[in-house]
Amino acid sequence: MMTEASRVWMDNAYWENYQQDKVKCILMIVDENGVTTNQQLTLTKTAVDGSENTDWLELMDQVGADKITANTTERAELKQDQRKKEEQEKNEKERAQALHRLFEAKIQAFEIDTIKNSTNRVLKSKLRKAQNLIEVNVYSMMIIMEDINNAESGTD
Repeated sequence: MMTEASRVWMDNAYWENYQQDKVKCILMIVDENGVTTNQQLTLTKTAVDGSENTDWLELMDQVGADKITANTTERAELKQDQRKKEEQEKNEKERAQALHRLFEAKIQAFEIDTIKNSTNRVLKSKLRKAQNLIEVNVYSMMIIMEDINNAESGTD
């Protein structure tokens, strides 16, 4: 049994520009045999020759400018939330990488025999509690310098 072809505009259309004369939308076409085809379209208010775009008029009749504006606002908010989430994830990843580098630097510092064998508990404690790579380097250098000074003076 053959039926007449129908055209239905999905209600998720959104404005592509602030002038609201260009819209992204999806047209669902059901042919005479019941086969459905979806087409994603960008429609403009007027056709290339300047005449009224009949698809535009049909979309405005079925979906309406208010719904398109609401969709556009919702879409913009979702995109903004997504950007914020991605920025937060990026910052968290960078922080985790920085903490990993700090941890690795501390491990490497304590693998140095001079630091490993140092009896200066205060500096070793400060090295363990270092909050950044500069502190790791400074405390490591202080322990090594103390060892050099002790070696030169003949004390341990």
